Amino acid sequence: MLTISVIHFSLMGCAYKLSSESDSLPGNVKSIQIPLFKNDSAEVGAETFFTNALKTEALRAKFIQIKNDEKDADAILQGTITGVDVIANESVIEAKNTKYLPTETVIATQYKVSVGVELILKRKGSSEILWSGGFRRATNYSAPQITLPVINTANALYNQSAKRQTLDALSKEMMQAAFDRMVENF
Repeated sequence: MLTISVIHFSLMGCAYKLSSESDSLPGNVKSIQIPLFKNDSAEVGAETFFTNALKTEALRAKFIQIKNDEKDADAILQGTITGVDVIANESVIEAKNTKYLPTETVIATQYKVSVGVELILKRKGSSEILWSGGFRRATNYSAPQITLPVINTANALYNQSAKRQTLDALSKEMMQAAFDRMVENF
């Protein structure tokens, strides 16, 4: 019985902290302002996805207040999208000897979206950096598919919509990881 008690108490000391009651941001910051991300990529509007995703994570964290005005906040959490790369994956369909597509047509079946983001938490009114971190993630999305013999073009709006949905999902995933890392001061 003594052995079981010792194991029980030693495991309790290793338990992962599930409560966010004692969480805080670096520098004991209690309120932040999150301005619109700077977008250094060619992907227009990506900054909105990432700004909104980071604000959502901060709102979930009940121990921090988000302020609309910098003068009311303890610190400023600035984000920069350093790059958004969209490239066709190596998975392709090649049309050879077909009456529906031009000869030697190559159609991408998947695209890879890769995003880089940098975050900096600065104390208000100074150049003191309390925390900074860089993040890069990538994911795939399916390209528009040509399924009917009479259709020989892909829908560009579908491709744009699929890319935007992928960026939105990536922004949520990345900003959750970023906020968690910042809270852990890692």
